[in-house]
Amino acid sequence: MSKKIVVIGAGFAGVSATRKLAKSLKDAEITVIDKHSYQTSMTQLHEVAASRVKEDAVKYELKHTIGKFKNVSLVQDSVVEIDEANKKVITEKASYDYDFVVVSIGAEPNDFGVPGVKEYGYTLWGMDDALRIKARLKEMVQKAQKETDADERKKILTFSVAGSGFTGIELAGELIDWRRKASKKYGIPESEFTINVVEMMPTIMNVLDRDLADKAKAYMESKNINILVNHGITAVAEDHIMVNVGGRDEEKVAKEIPGYTLFWTTGVQGNLEAGKYHLNETERGHRLSANAQMEAIGYEGQGVYVAGDVSGFIVDGRPQPQIVEAAEQTGAVAATNIIAEIKGGQKVAFEGHYRGTFVSVGSRYAVGKAGNMKFTGTAANFMKHMVYLVYTFEIRSGKYFFKYIKDQLFNHGEV
Repeated sequence: MSKKIVVIGAGFAGVSATRKLAKSLKDAEITVIDKHSYQTSMTQLHEVAASRVKEDAVKYELKHTIGKFKNVSLVQDSVVEIDEANKKVITEKASYDYDFVVVSIGAEPNDFGVPGVKEYGYTLWGMDDALRIKARLKEMVQKAQKETDADERKKILTFSVAGSGFTGIELAGELIDWRRKASKKYGIPESEFTINVVEMMPTIMNVLDRDLADKAKAYMESKNINILVNHGITAVAEDHIMVNVGGRDEEKVAKEIPGYTLFWTTGVQGNLEAGKYHLNETERGHRLSANAQMEAIGYEGQGVYVAGDVSGFIVDGRPQPQIVEAAEQTGAVAATNIIAEIKGGQKVAFEGHYRGTFVSVGSRYAVGKAGNMKFTGTAANFMKHMVYLVYTFEIRSGKYFFKYIKDQLFNHGEV
């Protein structure tokens, strides 16, 4: 009898798991459930937000990727719960029996309880977020056109980015290009725009090699981006943010930064929807606890696996990083072990092997590392483009290979 496998979530982890399962288990019935008909290229959302590319540039329609496998069925629906006792995945519209299930529903922003973030902050963790930011940028620049009061105009044209991780730096970098285009279109001098990166730590991009992070910082400052380190945000209001300024061992000084727009990119946590699945969570971050084989802890041997950003396999006291390579690799490990259970064989343990990281700072500059080789400027930018093109090969899509090139060269979004 063919085995029934349900994959919940079609992000990088879910797609990785599905591809491996579909190629190895020709007789299996694999059902992929996601709210959307497409996979979002999460690491390109800043490009949509700041109008470098159009919305469809970061969507991979699943029917053109994993949907091409004959043993894969795509379901656009929302999961309500998992009934582990009866091995059923229950959605809003139906229910699906399973022998194995992979939960890979990703992550969501973490506001760390800072007052006002939910009400006034703009997050960047999905297509809806990117489009909200795009609309906000347009709204503010159009409003500034009509404003005659200099102080009010300055507040309208002040954009602060909370957090200097990869997402924050890439969004701030993208605003360099957006500022240039908005200035030209709306007749507002670039000098009137204020762009801040607000970071509580003394340095930026602290998981990147320090020399590369420092070069990115120097480039941004040369483009009139204010890098405000040792600035911890304590509250967000409609027209300003409050920060405590000072290093770890220094006395903090409260300060107000005026501005109507804050982009919140600091911190992520596991997708809170996973709370409906009755699975155990890690101590912090709302991630689903996994063993080394990516089985849900507490459900070992019951066919329940977790993968991607929502999963938490603890190594040296910390879960695996919430990055694309880790997501893909945890998905592959979950799939490999399901295959081992069905066909017989040795299960494998997750060991993160990360080939490198590239961070764009606008469309014209980047920094990054592949293996022991470091890249900056045009070379790093080229390498980052290559990463996206290689991914289109991994999902076997010539359509998206050529679309990526076309979108980057010609199909720019409207400011």
